[in-house]
Amino acid sequence: MKLVNAKIYEEQIRRKMWEVWYDEKYQYYFGGCERHDFFIGDGSDGYQKRYFAVLNDSDELLGYIGYSVDTDIRVAMWFGAINFSNDKYTFGKAIWQVICDCFVKFGMNVIEWSVVCGNPAEKSYDRLCKKFGGRVIGVRRKRAKDLAGNLHDDKIYEIEKEDFLRTAKSWMKK
Repeated sequence: MKLVNAKIYEEQIRRKMWEVWYDEKYQYYFGGCERHDFFIGDGSDGYQKRYFAVLNDSDELLGYIGYSVDTDIRVAMWFGAINFSNDKYTFGKAIWQVICDCFVKFGMNVIEWSVVCGNPAEKSYDRLCKKFGGRVIGVRRKRAKDLAGNLHDDKIYEIEKEDFLRTAKSWMKK
């Protein structure tokens, strides 16, 4: 598994996004009925951005993971993660690496992300959050739509650096 600068793969990611725009499997990634071309932003909103293409060992594009950083308070937030493949194991390793890098390599104090309730990934995020000392900080009502226009709640998670480092260390010893 490799995480590389997504700018190198921006056109491939854009094309993969087009392929999944109307696929029910991916509807929760978009969180609404609108679709916009994928592009790597320039940080003009005041937040630093980090964008990664996820590659397998054969250098094939599996997916994309990106997030924003509030550099003043060292919070990684507004994550987007999409796996274009059926390789959940490798993509899961990529998510793990991004989380580790946030805390260890980039010195974040907190990571925060959300999931549309009903997304099959919700249970995995619940387990990941619990495993690494995180918590659900809230459920917001009627914040997203599926392809049919049905409203869904979303759930917000956070993990603090100290909790992650303590639990990751003990977990890795197992």
